[in-house]
Amino acid sequence: MGHLTPEQILYKYWGFDSFRSLQREVIQESIDQKDALALLPTGGGKSICFQVTALYNEGVTLVISPLIALMQDQVEGLKKRGISAEAIYSGLHYRQVDRILDNAVYGKLKLLYLSPERLHSQLFLDRLNKMSVSLIAVDEAHCISQWGYDFRPSYLQIKELRNLAGKEIPIIALTATATPKVAADIQNQLEFKKTNLLQKSFNRKNLAYKIVCVENKENVLLKYLRKRKGSGIIYLQSRRKTQEMASWLSQNGFSATHYHAGLLNKERSKRQEQWLNNKVSIICATNAFGMGIDKPDVRYVVHYGLPNNIESYFQEAGRAGRDGQFAEALAIFHNQDVSLLRDRVTDSFPSLEMVKKTYQGICNQLQLAIGSGEDETFKLNMNSLSNLLSIKITNLQHALNLLALSGYIKLSEKSHQSSRIQIKMQHANLLAFIENSPNQKPLLHLLLRNYGKICDALVVINEDFIAEKLSISKSKLIQSLSYLEQIDLIQYQPGNSSPEVTFCSPRVGQDAIHFTPEQYRNRKERAFEKMNAMIDYTTHNDACRSRTLLHYFGEKKSSLCGHCDVCMKKLNITLSAKFDEAQSQIKKILLNRSYTLEELKTKIQKTEEKELIKVVQWLLDNQEIKLDKLNRLCLN
Repeated sequence: MGHLTPEQILYKYWGFDSFRSLQREVIQESIDQKDALALLPTGGGKSICFQVTALYNEGVTLVISPLIALMQDQVEGLKKRGISAEAIYSGLHYRQVDRILDNAVYGKLKLLYLSPERLHSQLFLDRLNKMSVSLIAVDEAHCISQWGYDFRPSYLQIKELRNLAGKEIPIIALTATATPKVAADIQNQLEFKKTNLLQKSFNRKNLAYKIVCVENKENVLLKYLRKRKGSGIIYLQSRRKTQEMASWLSQNGFSATHYHAGLLNKERSKRQEQWLNNKVSIICATNAFGMGIDKPDVRYVVHYGLPNNIESYFQEAGRAGRDGQFAEALAIFHNQDVSLLRDRVTDSFPSLEMVKKTYQGICNQLQLAIGSGEDETFKLNMNSLSNLLSIKITNLQHALNLLALSGYIKLSEKSHQSSRIQIKMQHANLLAFIENSPNQKPLLHLLLRNYGKICDALVVINEDFIAEKLSISKSKLIQSLSYLEQIDLIQYQPGNSSPEVTFCSPRVGQDAIHFTPEQYRNRKERAFEKMNAMIDYTTHNDACRSRTLLHYFGEKKSSLCGHCDVCMKKLNITLSAKFDEAQSQIKKILLNRSYTLEELKTKIQKTEEKELIKVVQWLLDNQEIKLDKLNRLCLN
């Protein structure tokens, strides 16, 4: 591939004439065998940097990525472009892994994606020294820093990869969100030969950040959405809430679906494709959605409630307006959401006594003797463990995470399978059964009302959501579902929360479990610092939102954005003579045809860009103008 220039590779496989800002510089650093950390905002085209370099170099590029779905999406996209790529992650059969590694050894692959947990599998290590590795790419590199918001212990193993593959092999690390402290730590943890940070400004001039604190969030959201056209994302804090929100929006006349990690891969892909192809306008999602998805024309991102930290918020909000056209990032919350956020972060740090109790419970469930279990992998029965220890499953999961962060265990990436139901009884018989079964009537009515295709196929259900709606316990609900299956009215497939756990060292006694301050107290303090920064950002209404975000990420000098809620309030836009003239001119221009914002700028050259954006936003908010199907401005 070396005979083609990076520009020729970009055009041949992606059809682009030129690179985005900073991409070419990052590629050149890798070509020149230099370690580099690329700090590019969401939508900045990070993957192109190592994908083009992989095609330019001889040999195979190893790509370390934390998410299975992200790896699968990128590999599928590369294959569609005629680029040889594969991914190795937990869940693949031994023979599949063996075949992929063979292809990497014999030069049949240009990119090999790996989850960090797979780096120390013996099967991989046996083949690594036979591979011709040209580059190591570390995606979502902030995961390696204990100062970051998404630290993963398995990332700390990556630096050993270069020792095994060859110390001269360059590393390219990429992330969309890193404070100066995290950026320095990434380079230190990966043992860069020389500090080398390539950073693009986080400033998004076309993105307006808006925060609304209200008692009635539902009314505000409906009013907002009714004035908006095009695609949008609504982020919520739980799987159940995504489902409820999508259902509620559909009932109010919006085209909406929901997305979370508990759905089957096939169902997730289907819903994602519907949204990407504009068959559905709004996708209601947890933070599992969005990473690696390239949809440039997202007009708005709504956070319904508060994320845990500014890094998550900024990355998710940044999925709006990647096409350069005007877009909005709206956060709607009420005071109770602040308390819920504090509770959520507090709950994620269970007491050390609970963590030790969890470790003991795991070992008892698996019947592991002290001194045994090292490098062995087991499936956990979370429901059984929860009952045994009298600990809620959510708290149990947090305890497992802390054991993993402390190096006692490793948790598999694939840890949850949703429950599914199909109604098998014929329609006429079903109606008769419902009328004659008052005890089952509320449940069946709820199932029919909330799951439209339940009579045609197995559909994913959420027992917690159903039990809450019926005001009954989850155990009572499961008894009812089991009864309906026994009489052959439904097919019921209970879900499971059965993560695979691997012991990193031989089992120790409960009293021998030790946590250093760095593993617990310091990490807890950092989580609360990030939480408080998020709360301050949303509750303080005296500083430009964009400037506050840029300052958080180390950009100390930045101008007012002019179109966030704080700037708009301070500027106190009124129908002054100048403003009136600008809005009249815009409406006159849009009288005969529609224009993009960029085209409008060339038509109205006397008005400054910031002022023009304010006027356009005012006209949109007051429904004087709107966006057409092509997201161009036109008269309403």
